[in-house]
Order: sequence, then structure tokens, then C-alpha cells
Amino acid sequence: MSRDPVKILHILDSLGMGGMERVVIDVANGLDRNRFSQSVCCISKVGEAAKFLHADVRVIEIGKGEAADRLMPFKIARVIRDEKPDIVHTQNRSGIDTMIAGLPAKTWRLVHSEHGRNWPNIKSEPIKSRIARRLLYHFSDAVFTVSGELADYFCSQTGFPRSRMGVIPNGIDLNRFDQADRKDIRLELGLDGNHFVIGTVARLSPPKDLFTLVRAYANLRQSHPQADIRLLIVGDGELRSSLQQCVNEAGLSSEVVFTGARDDVPRLLGAMNVFVLASLSEGMPLTVLEAMASRLPVVASAVGALPELVDDGVSGFLVEPENPRMLADRIAAFYNDKKMATAFGAAGRLRVERQFNSAIMIGKYSDLYSKIIN
Repeated sequence: MSRDPVKILHILDSLGMGGMERVVIDVANGLDRNRFSQSVCCISKVGEAAKFLHADVRVIEIGKGEAADRLMPFKIARVIRDEKPDIVHTQNRSGIDTMIAGLPAKTWRLVHSEHGRNWPNIKSEPIKSRIARRLLYHFSDAVFTVSGELADYFCSQTGFPRSRMGVIPNGIDLNRFDQADRKDIRLELGLDGNHFVIGTVARLSPPKDLFTLVRAYANLRQSHPQADIRLLIVGDGELRSSLQQCVNEAGLSSEVVFTGARDDVPRLLGAMNVFVLASLSEGMPLTVLEAMASRLPVVASAVGALPELVDDGVSGFLVEPENPRMLADRIAAFYNDKKMATAFGAAGRLRVERQFNSAIMIGKYSDLYSKIIN
């Protein structure tokens, strides 16, 4: 006798163009339809990445009012009552409101995932939020992060037993990152075929520290005045105008391309020669995995889970955060040695194929849901 599919309700803020959202989409699209039925609830708005969900994944938009929406737990409770899920899987901040929603009569299993730090450290987080996070972990049937470093961090700061916090690393669909047509995308962006393109994909926000990348590029231009180099910045955010002003003041406006938000990241990665992420903090950034899948050597800050992704001296270089000179030196190493850059890129692709592909990630979530429900 066949069993009805397990009903899973994913809850997150929105389906924007970020890494966490991409993971939710890949899991929702990739799980066996005969075993799992899924819906996605967006607390604030649906977001532009919702178009990547398969048609049979139901999307619900609650719509957030004020920044502190005290009615949100009741709104979530109404969605849960209507959807009747077997498992509710929350991401980051959505977990606390969902926990409150389940306090009166929780008849479903709760899985909570942490994808990164919302605050520089737990002590800078409001005390009410810190207490709620601790309660959430104990209230959940399973708690997971995307990296060992992040699990160690949250457990050390909250006192939650490390043995109870699991890790499911992010993974990506390798088929999306076969070699793009570099000539076409560069032509579209106003870049020449002979340019050595230093690129990044990131939200233009303080944690990504794009100013250090711009300063590193300025240092590189100073040390290599004749080099055919360009800087490609993919993404949007609240610091865009400030970054553009910084670029203009450095006299680099003709060499730096801002694309804004894009949904064709694999094509844009194909325009790059090296990928850089100068973040101050990270969870497990999908952009680095995507760059590695695109056979790009990587230069990244040694923060968060990046040391778990980038094999220093093999698939890329790890650098100190907020150190533009060190960042420029490591980028220059790839500019000066193209064969090394190619070898590092190949090593990164192999690492993603073996450890961080979406099939592995989806299989782990499938096992988790089956274990929780049984």
C-alpha cells in the first residue's frame, strides 16, 4: 500500500536572488515528487527567484507590514493550519516567529536551518532575540547549519549541544555551470577578449566589504599600470551609489563594470578570469561554489566556511579580511601565471563535483525529512 507524500512547508523571508533562497529552490525542485509534496511560504514578499521553482511547488506570500510585525506568528499559524504540513522547515530569522506559532498546539515537525550570521556576533544581537534563538533550537525537532564552522559558532554562543546540531553543506547544480560563451557575454558587458577580468557576485552591503575589493583593484592598477585588467561587480544593494562614488574618486570608472542584480550568474561567471570575495563574514556562500564550478580560481577572505570550500594554494587563495594589499597580491599571482590560474580552476571544479554538488545536498535533505517523519 503506497503512502501519501510527506508534506513539507518551507518558510523564509522571501525568494530573492540570494544563496539561501537558491538552496531552498534547489531542494524544493529536486526532491522526489512521489515521496514529498512541497510548498514555500514567503514572509515579506515572494521575490524574483520564485520563477525558478517548478510549477507544482505552491508559493504563499504573507506580506510583512511594519519591520516588527507582532502579528506574524498568527499569520504563520494560519498558513500552517491551511497547508497542514507534516514538516515545517524554517530558514534563519523565520524560525522564531514559526516557533511562537507552534506553541499552542504543534502537530508538525520543525526543522530549522541557519545559513549565516545575522549579526557580527551573538552579543551584538538584541537580548530578546538571543533568548528566542536558544528556545528555538530546543523547540525544533532538528537544527542544521550549512557548515561546521557555523555550527561550532552558534553552539558555542548559545550553549546548544554540538552533538544535536547537524551540518548539510550547500550544493549546486553543476549542469548550470558548463563553460559559457565568453566572447558573447564580454561583448554585452563592453569587455574585450584580451581583458583579464576580476569579478565578484555579491549583495552590495557592508558584510561583503566591496570597498576592500575596489581598493585592491586600485593597488593592482598601480603595480601593473599597463595591464589589461577590468573589475566586474555583479549584484545590487544599498551601497551601490557609495561604491560607484569610490570608483569615480579613484579614477577607475572606465575600468569597473557594475551590472546590478542579474539572474544569469552562470553566464557572467563565464566572463571572468578570477573570482574574488572580500567578505567580513560568511556562512557558506554559493557564489564561491558557483565560481569553482565555472573553473575559476578563487581569492577569498578566510572567514566563515570559506576555508572549508577553498583549498588554500590548490583551488584558490585565502586572505585576511580588510587587507586590500594582500588581496591585490593574490589576484596578481593569477594574472602573472595563467597556467596556475587554469590549474587552480580545474581543482576547484573537481572539489565541487566530489563534495558540493546539488545531488549530494538534496539526498541529505531527503534522508533528513524521512528520518524526522519516521
